Amino acid sequence: MDKIDDIDNFWELTTNIAISGQPAMSELELLADAGYQTIVNLGLEDAEYSLDDEESWVKQLGMVYISIPTDFKKPQSREFLRFLNSMNLQQDKKILVHCENNQRASVFVVLYLIMSDQVSQIDGWNMINEFWQPDLIWESYFYQELNNYYKIKEDLVETIN
Repeated sequence: MDKIDDIDNFWELTTNIAISGQPAMSELELLADAGYQTIVNLGLEDAEYSLDDEESWVKQLGMVYISIPTDFKKPQSREFLRFLNSMNLQQDKKILVHCENNQRASVFVVLYLIMSDQVSQIDGWNMINEFWQPDLIWESYFYQELNNYYKIKEDLVETIN
């Protein structure tokens, strides 16, 4: 019998947040049985690695499905903002964030954990590097999103003071 740990590149980062590569249909059932309530898919829906009608399958299993297609070669800030909003709305739920190989998912989730003060920037970057060594596109994206966050935070503090 399959186990959740058998899902491609599965890693439970917190008690409520895990990341992975694309799960199979049977693995989605395992996730539902394990109490996962939300599936966030950062992969492209029409890619050859994606599941046919993953959304319907996830909903049949009683979970929330959120799709934020993110082009691996050209990630955008708007996609990360949608992700942050989704994570904040689902923060009390048990969540799996996935993509094709857990590269997009690892960067997005680690950024979320840094911004929600659950891990430091250094620890977060080290977590990502346990999975893969991001190329220039993804390293730049990581620091761009952090800089955007710190700028907004700084502006907010100035406004309050």
